[in-house]
Amino acid sequence: MKATRLLFALFVVAVLGLNLAGCGAPATTAPPTSAPAPAQPTAAPAQPTAAPPKPTAVPPTPAPPPTLVMVMNLNDVVTLDPDQAYETTNLMIHNSTYDTLVEFKAGDLTKVTPRLADKWEISPDGLNYTFTLHPGVKFASGNPVTAEDVRFSWTRLKNLKGNPSFYADVITTVQALNDTTVKVTLTDPSPAFLSIVAAPALSVLDSKLVKSKGGTDAADADKTDKAKDWLDQNSAGSGPFIQTSWKPKAEIMLEANPNYWRGKSKLGKVIIKHVDDPTTVLQMLQRGDADLADNIDPDLVEQAKADANLNVVIGQTLNQNYLAMTSSAALSKPLSDKRVRQAIALSIDYDGLIKAILRGYGSRAPSIIPLGVLGVDPKMTQGRDLAKAKTLLKDAGYENGFTVELAYGSNPTRETIAAKIKNDLKEAGITVNLKPMEQSVYLTDMRAKKLAMAFGGWTPDYLDPTMWTDYFSYADRGIATRMLYNNPEAEKYAKIVGTELDAAKREQAIKDLQKVLMDDMAFTMLYQNQSIAGMNKSVKGFAYHPVNFVSFFDLSK
Repeated sequence: MKATRLLFALFVVAVLGLNLAGCGAPATTAPPTSAPAPAQPTAAPAQPTAAPPKPTAVPPTPAPPPTLVMVMNLNDVVTLDPDQAYETTNLMIHNSTYDTLVEFKAGDLTKVTPRLADKWEISPDGLNYTFTLHPGVKFASGNPVTAEDVRFSWTRLKNLKGNPSFYADVITTVQALNDTTVKVTLTDPSPAFLSIVAAPALSVLDSKLVKSKGGTDAADADKTDKAKDWLDQNSAGSGPFIQTSWKPKAEIMLEANPNYWRGKSKLGKVIIKHVDDPTTVLQMLQRGDADLADNIDPDLVEQAKADANLNVVIGQTLNQNYLAMTSSAALSKPLSDKRVRQAIALSIDYDGLIKAILRGYGSRAPSIIPLGVLGVDPKMTQGRDLAKAKTLLKDAGYENGFTVELAYGSNPTRETIAAKIKNDLKEAGITVNLKPMEQSVYLTDMRAKKLAMAFGGWTPDYLDPTMWTDYFSYADRGIATRMLYNNPEAEKYAKIVGTELDAAKREQAIKDLQKVLMDDMAFTMLYQNQSIAGMNKSVKGFAYHPVNFVSFFDLSK
């Protein structure tokens, strides 16, 4: 303001001067008393409020989820159609590619827990089960999981009349009451039914997808269904992984289902490679060419434990490794006499087998029903008694012995055990000709009822005593039918086990059944092995499961 006033005063003086000049006075200019002050800005110029923005950094591309490589023997894989598969490896594959309504988790094998079904109700008479499905679940294809898919899957299983179809024998009808409600009616009360529902054979398939590949649940599905070839190479489930290929006796490929309803897997891929040589299995783990092996050879366990980069996890299986003998004279006249079968069972050095060949990683139950199952008492177990065996052979008319062929699916452990069985029986005067076979060929011949004596294994598909009592007792089921075993008394006790809801009565029936089976000796338990899993220490989350072995969804690397 001061500067403005000074300028205004100077302007007034100048105007007055001009006026005086106009009046005739000499023009004069009065000198300023001081130099005029320069004009000042009224405020400092504005400053930038912030530094100019820096270029936005491009975030690094996240690393893809890791691939897990597993090595195991894949010779038992015959098909990967869940409604037709009936071996061991497929249980692990289908547990990861499909969902069942309920499940048993590795941490507690006594408790049925929800999976696709949030809840279920059982009628007072035990004949009706109503399941409520978890809402909003989708298959890997994007199709919604509905009660109709459950109805289709279980009806297809029943009508295919394949190896696992008998799981559905107890089912009379399956009804889709609405999109999320399934009602199942049984022929008889079944204490095992919820356990059976957890079996991979009861997986829920994408009915729309399977039908588009030629699948059907019609009554003549065993003749008209065409989906098997597609399902061998692909999966149609809602599980955490998608099967992308199967190369028989080579490998199985799985990829993570990016839209799995329980969340994304920590693994991107799982490659399961066929390796049947135990030394190669360990070497691949040690080199880092494999991350996980389902079974380390007992001879190599200490070597695996000594490797600082590996973990060894021991699990108690419910697997039987058994010797099966026909009771049909059409296949073997000597074996049709139960005294001969008893003599063979008494000739085997079980303790020596477990100690020398399995290095102690095994046990033995009294009958074909394994330790850990309701009603099985290890005190009933019979060992070797060579003198009694020879007496029984003499009584049966075979004092000078006889010759029999022993068939088995070949792998290094079974080769060694079969050789020991041959030597043990030789001491009793019995000549054994060994017949090693490819596992798939062995299974085919056994199912065709061609084998008089067989060394095989049995892994449970679900966790209930009927997994053993049914399939080693009924003439039309499981191993019993394959070996032409037929005993009405065994079936009588097996039926009690399969229908009695009272636990105490079930347990007594199992004890009674064991006595019948031990007297007939169509089957003798050779050993109940332990699982010896080996893995790289980078593998986390492993928990052994006696049916599915491992859940890939629980693993990280």
